[in-house]
Amino acid sequence: MPPWLRQNQAMDKVAVVTGADTGIGWAIAQRLQQDGYVLGFHTRDEEPKARYEEIAENSRAIWLVGDLSDRDIGERLISKTVDELGRIDVLVNNAGATSAKPALDLDVDDFDALFSVDVRGAFLMSSAAAKRMRDGEGGVIVNITSVHEHIPRSGFALYASAKAALGMLTRSFALELAQDEIRVNAVAPGAIATSRNKEADELADQIPLGRPGEPADVAALVSYLVSDEAGYVSGTSVVIDGAMTQQVVADPAW
Repeated sequence: MPPWLRQNQAMDKVAVVTGADTGIGWAIAQRLQQDGYVLGFHTRDEEPKARYEEIAENSRAIWLVGDLSDRDIGERLISKTVDELGRIDVLVNNAGATSAKPALDLDVDDFDALFSVDVRGAFLMSSAAAKRMRDGEGGVIVNITSVHEHIPRSGFALYASAKAALGMLTRSFALELAQDEIRVNAVAPGAIATSRNKEADELADQIPLGRPGEPADVAALVSYLVSDEAGYVSGTSVVIDGAMTQQVVADPAW
């Protein structure tokens, strides 16, 4: 039996995952496909075709290509999703840029480049998706932030600020969209072992659980948050970091 014929609560539901071709986004796309969702698989450009084709081999899916810094990105991609798949039930704003530079070396171009993707892109996607969800049966939005939404890190002023802004956007949207049966939450990963986070393994001895997280760990949490089992969860940011940041809370000298 093809995977998309499995009987489960996600049958016929549509999920869009941004930045779905690498790391955490790839794990989320795979997990939601396993859960039975029809996928809108977003990538920044057309280079990662093989990953989309792997998804499309196993279930119905569409490929959404676009730079999240574009001003019309949200309406364009969400409209394509609804036009081709009939609806949108879940949006996972995973795509993001990063910046590792001392605060006084940053300039306005650095600011615009990062915030246009991490904050404005997520805002545009969420706004467009929520309008369609509101006209349908409701839905769920999950924003992937970072533990640095809550705790700053030297050399990452812009990154931490953008994730904090996305965290507040999450909570604000949750308040305003609750009446439309749209839940909005954030997932704040710590050290996750991806090709982009090469230092994660080096932090193992600083993590109380003794290991960095895996992309599949984050994907499992997203799977729960978009499910009916999390129907009373909205307006929160869930940290997933093996208790690493609790050391900062418990011991400021850490």
